[in-house]
Amino acid sequence: MGVAGFLVGKRATTHPNAFDDLVPYCAAVVNERVVDEGDVVTAQGVTSSIDLGLHLVARLSGSEVRVRVAKQMDYPYVRSSHSRGESS
Repeated sequence: MGVAGFLVGKRATTHPNAFDDLVPYCAAVVNERVVDEGDVVTAQGVTSSIDLGLHLVARLSGSEVRVRVAKQMDYPYVRSSHSRGESS
């Protein structure tokens, strides 16, 4: 995403081992599981893809649906976020 130019001027995250690799392509690399910059959403690592999916569920269908999906998945973790567009 960075090389393609999708992260220009945006905050982003990736696996902590690759933070330095992401620096040239975005405004800031942040240590958060999910970063929502409106038209681009990035996640920190393999397991954070669940958080990303639940974040998108909330964004598209509302936080009540997100809670139901997380419960169905038996995914009890609740994260706080300072990302733009956060609705969960």
